[in-house]
Amino acid sequence: MPSLLFITVATDQVLNKEGKVRFPGSERAAEKLQEAGWDVTVIEPKWPDALQSANDTNPDAILVSCYKATPRSRDAASMLSRMQERPVYTVGVLQSDDAFRTMAPAVGVLKGVGELPTP
Repeated sequence: MPSLLFITVATDQVLNKEGKVRFPGSERAAEKLQEAGWDVTVIEPKWPDALQSANDTNPDAILVSCYKATPRSRDAASMLSRMQERPVYTVGVLQSDDAFRTMAPAVGVLKGVGELPTP
């Protein structure tokens, strides 16, 4: 089973302007990822703990949730993409967020947790 380091802050369900589920909430997202076949380890986006966890657990991929209004998660995604070899993905970065895409061009930006590619 592929392993995934899921970096997130405890987040409730997030709805878009039309009232549809944009993010299922951190706990439900982890469950969905497990149902999709991932062995999920959940940690908070504290630095350098995120890098240490990535090096200790050696996951197949890293997913960073950026839905919570904390700059730490975006910083963690950017730094992880530069400081280790595993693929890094984010969920919750707005499609029009050019500043993040410039800062972290190697990070895959997903529209939802269901888009995470299996290794």
